[in-house]
Amino acid sequence: MSAQPPNPDHPAEHGPTEIVEDERGELVERLSGGTATLLLAWLIGVGAGSSLLAAWLVGALLFRQRLGGEALLSGFGFYTAIFGASGPCVLWLAGRAQGHSFLWFLGTAMKIGLLMIGIVIGGGLVAFLVLGAPISIGLGVLAAVLVLVTLGLAALWALVVWSADRYIARARVES
Repeated sequence: MSAQPPNPDHPAEHGPTEIVEDERGELVERLSGGTATLLLAWLIGVGAGSSLLAAWLVGALLFRQRLGGEALLSGFGFYTAIFGASGPCVLWLAGRAQGHSFLWFLGTAMKIGLLMIGIVIGGGLVAFLVLGAPISIGLGVLAAVLVLVTLGLAALWALVVWSADRYIARARVES
């Protein structure tokens, strides 16, 4: 029995992708159920875990308060995890299966991360203004640290998404 050369136009039955019919009756390629589930769990896990770690680090370094399980497993932790999990998922949707380089993923991840942290900082400033609290120089330092931590997380997200994209592309061609 001879091995057949890989054909990217017709992926194998048990590869990371499958050929299905869309609503217009055209054949399209999509991720198989197992691959999609594993990828989603991977992206959500990395995004949620890294954002919770970042929240813990910011609390410990800037506020000299270590967030315990009661904080990280509360509403604060839940929404931090959901917000963080959206970063790698949006990055995957922006660049999947288009053959982008790592630098493209890195630049796009940094744009997504800066937008996300901009929303957080902007919301915090609005809250300070509504409450009538004075804005001090300490908030500038906090914003700078949040931006730096976000850029670090964006680099991690870029690496995770780029490696998943490359793995699926390689597995698709080899199967």
